[in-house]
Amino acid sequence: MIKSTNSLFFSGLPFLLLFSLSAVFYSCKKNDSPVVPEEPLITWNVQPTNITNNLKCVFFVNSQTGFAAGNSFPNDTNKIIKTTNNGTSWFRIPLTVYDSASYNSVYFLDENTGYIAGTKGKINKTTNGGAAWLPLTTNTTEILYDIKFFDQQNAVACGNSGTIIRTSDGGINWDSASTNTNQALYLISLNQTGEAYVSGDLGTIINSSDFGNTWSFQQSGTNYTLKSIHFTNEFTGFSCGQNGTIIKTTNKGVTWSLISSPVNGEFASVFFINEQTGFLTGNQGLILKTINGGETFTRSNPVTQNYLRSIIFIDSQTGWAAGEFGTIINTINGGD
Repeated sequence: MIKSTNSLFFSGLPFLLLFSLSAVFYSCKKNDSPVVPEEPLITWNVQPTNITNNLKCVFFVNSQTGFAAGNSFPNDTNKIIKTTNNGTSWFRIPLTVYDSASYNSVYFLDENTGYIAGTKGKINKTTNGGAAWLPLTTNTTEILYDIKFFDQQNAVACGNSGTIIRTSDGGINWDSASTNTNQALYLISLNQTGEAYVSGDLGTIINSSDFGNTWSFQQSGTNYTLKSIHFTNEFTGFSCGQNGTIIKTTNKGVTWSLISSPVNGEFASVFFINEQTGFLTGNQGLILKTINGGETFTRSNPVTQNYLRSIIFIDSQTGWAAGEFGTIINTINGGD
């Protein structure tokens, strides 16, 4: 029996349909280009320091000359390093006399005159860019965490057990100031008018308006340790610390308000370029940036997992952060 043309057509339809669909599917598979995720934008770069000491602080005098300091383990000669080329390379600065102290803070008035402060109440001074250091008599054996200068002569340093010491002669003589607290005090923010703010354990914030002679308490609104504090101008300041705590004042610390934080890890340092733009660093290479005074934050793609203990910017684009295992990272585009 001869099949009609129509019968042949319909009987072959399933096969043709299957073949066509297979061809289309194969064609799609062959030409399909999987979406490759874009590489995360790296805005911070690791700078080689060739040391493994934990760095507690970093300070730049200008775009080329900077210093970092830290603990004395495992190699006592590695605890102070210097760069003269924007951090492209760092070299060690051995102290001119044996000193087993670790150092938590470095501050330079210019390329030649600088100070480091640390354990055992140690403060050393250099007048030749770190080539030689002179130990200063501080009259304390408490750990000192920070040192800052109002001007060439007036400075304050803070440390354990509520310690504040001050000088009015460039560090030749140091006197203790009464703080009425036994809490550890970690960081100082000050200006040339004589105002200073210090943050510490259990939410402690104290301030002075007379170059560190007298101090009074401020209500921070938190009991978490505040590791860092930074004022962007006479009125506006930020402080940060444990459990993702960030607080802000716009009235010289008369009142502090809690800022919503996108993380609950520990912050170690805060630095604001101006009232709107600032950075916070912390554990596991954490860097947060805000461009609206702390209303919102963005998190930088990490270039290290090491704890970042200190951050500084010399202008709106150029900054450095330092931390554990000799880590120093740098940005030249504002951390964007």
